[in-house]
This record gives sequence, C-alpha cells and structure tokens, in this order.
Amino acid sequence: MVSLLLSQSSRESSFDESDASMGSRLTPQKNQTTSPKLDLRTERLYVIKELDTNDEKLIQINKMLNRSRKITVLTGAGISCNAGIPDFRSSSGLYEMVKKQFPEISMRSGQEMFDISLFRDELKISMFATFMEKLYSSVKLAQPTKTHRFIAHLKNRNKLLRCYTQNIDGLEENLGLEMSTNEQDPGVIGTSFNARWKNYDVVQLHGDLKTLACTRCFHVFPWNRYWCRSFRRGELPTCPQCEEKNFKRCQEGKRQIDNTGCLRPNIVLYGENHPSSDSIAQGLNLDISRGRSDFFIILGTSLKVDGIRKVVRQIAKQVHERGGIVLLINKTSIGDSSWHGLIDYQILTDCDSWVAHLQEQLPDFFKTQETIDRQKMLKRESSDLRKKKAAEQLAKNHIKTPPATPSRVKSEQEETSKNSIQNVKKRLLNVNDEIPSKKSRTNQAPIESPSTYANP
Repeated sequence: MVSLLLSQSSRESSFDESDASMGSRLTPQKNQTTSPKLDLRTERLYVIKELDTNDEKLIQINKMLNRSRKITVLTGAGISCNAGIPDFRSSSGLYEMVKKQFPEISMRSGQEMFDISLFRDELKISMFATFMEKLYSSVKLAQPTKTHRFIAHLKNRNKLLRCYTQNIDGLEENLGLEMSTNEQDPGVIGTSFNARWKNYDVVQLHGDLKTLACTRCFHVFPWNRYWCRSFRRGELPTCPQCEEKNFKRCQEGKRQIDNTGCLRPNIVLYGENHPSSDSIAQGLNLDISRGRSDFFIILGTSLKVDGIRKVVRQIAKQVHERGGIVLLINKTSIGDSSWHGLIDYQILTDCDSWVAHLQEQLPDFFKTQETIDRQKMLKRESSDLRKKKAAEQLAKNHIKTPPATPSRVKSEQEETSKNSIQNVKKRLLNVNDEIPSKKSRTNQAPIESPSTYANP
C-alpha cells in the first residue's frame, strides 16, 4: 500500500507538489496507475541466494520494477569487474595485488591504499602512483558492461532519475550518459544549479580517474604519455602550472615558491574534504524532495563507506514513502542488522547475471523508447484505420432509396390511373376515327354491282 505521508523535505517543496499529492488521495484510480500495486516492503532484509525463474519473490520484484516510473541507482566497483577493472576488497582486488607487489608496506586494510595519509610516506606514494597508472591503463582498455548498458537503457526509457556512483572509471560516459563535472568548469558557470543538476545522469561521488589535479593549485589536466611513464616509475609529476608561476616570479625578481604542487588522479581520497560535497548534498536533497523515485537499486557495492551509507538511508526513506522498495545486487553479503527496514531485498549474484535474468523475464522492459514509440504509433494508426473502415461500412449500410410517404404513393397512383384513362380515351378516339358513323354511311353513293360495269 502506497504511503500517503510526505517527508519533511517534500512538505517544504512547492505548493503545486502538495496539491498534486492531495489530488492523488482524492482520486484513487489515478493513484493506482501511478504507483505500484504490490506491497513488497520488508521489516527485515530478505536474502535471495539464486536467480530462480520460479521464485515468487523474484517474479513480484520484477513486476514492480517493470511498473516503476523513476528509478534511482547507486553503483560500486562490482559493476566494472567484468570490464577488467579490479575492485578493492575481493581476493583478486587491488588490495591483494598491493600486498604481493609491495610486501614491505604494512597495510591493515584496503582503505589505506586510498587514504590521504599515504602522502606522508615516500614508499606509499610510490605504491600509490604505480597502481594509479595500472588502474588508468585498465580503464582506457575497458568497455562498458551489461550493467552499464542497463543504466543507459533506463535513461533511454526516461526511467532513470539519477545514478550515484562510487566508481572513478567513468565508463558510463562511453554510452552517452552525462557525467557530473567540477563546479568550477567554465562550461557550467552562469547557469543555475537546478539546471546543471537536472542534466546530470551520473553523479561521481569519488571523482574521476580520467583527469589529474595539482595538490597545491588544484588545476586540472588530462593525462599524457609523459606523465603516464612518470606514474609507472612510481613518481608523481610536478605541476606545470606551479612551475610556470615560479618561472614568472623569478623573471619579476620575486622569491620563488618552494612548495611546488604534484599531479595526482583527480579522485577523492579517504580523509580529505570532497571539493564538490556541498553541490552533491544540494543535488541529493533536490532529488529526494522533488525526484519522486519509486525504486532504488544498489549495484556492486558492500556499503562500507560511511558517506555512502548515509546516502542510502536518505534515498531509501524517500523511496519507501513513495511505496517503492530498495534492492541490493552484490555477490557478497552485507550485515543484516544495520539495514533492516532500509534495504528490502538482497540478491547474491553478479550484477551482469541479474541484468541477463531481467532480460529473460522482462523482454518488453528492454525495448528501446524508439521501438515503444513506433509500436504506439502503429497501434494508433491501426485503430484509426479500423474506425475509418467501420464508419465507411456504417455509411454504406445507410445509403438506400428513402421509402415513399403515403401521400406520395396516393398521388402517384392517382396520376397513373389518370394517365391510363387518358390513354384509353385516346385509343377509343383513334378507333372512332377509323370506323365511319351510320349517318355518314347513308350519305355515301350506293355501291354499284359488278353487272353495271359489265353492261355499259
């Protein structure tokens, strides 16, 4: 049953939205068409261990997904593993690779590989640079997976509200999705925040590996071959912007700046402030208050980062208020207790396998919007043609000689009778002309007998 209670953020939104919500309460039929009928919310996290096509829960979840209007997606490293990009915490992830290549470095967890504190240790900086170059090289060769294409398909069907990603590979951009950009980008200055946020399909929560940023002036640069070789050697290249500034100061006779910045991948490390945190928080609140998402899918993440856990709680609350559910797809299980009442279902499987299962169960859901529009147009044309033929047939059945009225029939009969009498009179007159009357016959000369002519 769809909850009729609005969240505090929704109540603070525009008057029109409140009116729309009130209207949905007063018109049950409209409400039924805009919200799922199934009530699949759970009080405790329900775990589905395999993709069984006969599983009743899976069938109901798929039906609810098929009827959803707006879907919010959160993705982690698990959706990119099939593209050849290693994750961070699995047995074949980056953390295990680091321990094998740098056994002399003591690390308690994979998080230390991407912690800001590593810049205090030269050996850890070398390790960080080496693996960032490997990660960047693998991203350059990687192609979007079936899960990435599923997210792009949601966009094509106008069902995607927003995709929040922890990934730094940016593979979604290869499919034409609009990625969030740095707020200082000159291309976005001068436009309102709401307009910029509305255009973002994917919000990168942890930055972008495809660019480099200076540790001092924060100027952003694209990768090049020279800097790739520097990273491969375990060295962070110096910032050309800082070097140019120092050169100008030297020419002007000013004191040089000793602390020249280094280039590092433009990603957010643990323990440092997020440069776009305010914008992301503002956009998230905008999605929660006005987005009206009715389905939340979490793909390929174990939800270990505190900031991500907060994002999940906020979105899950709003989706539940809309009568929707929260679905987690991940190969490894997460702790149950902290997610009861927030995540409804977890399916223990690979993300691409789940998408393949959906394609098998919901073939119509994976039709492109162009195909759906074309089918609607053909159905509409077929319906118009049937109506036109029915109208023509109806008109044809009604085109007959109109029945004569009684007065008209009578007049026609009288006219026919009158004509018949006149014809009879005419015939009689003709007969009278041909037969001489008795008087005329007596006035005629007597007919002489043949003997008279014989004897003159």
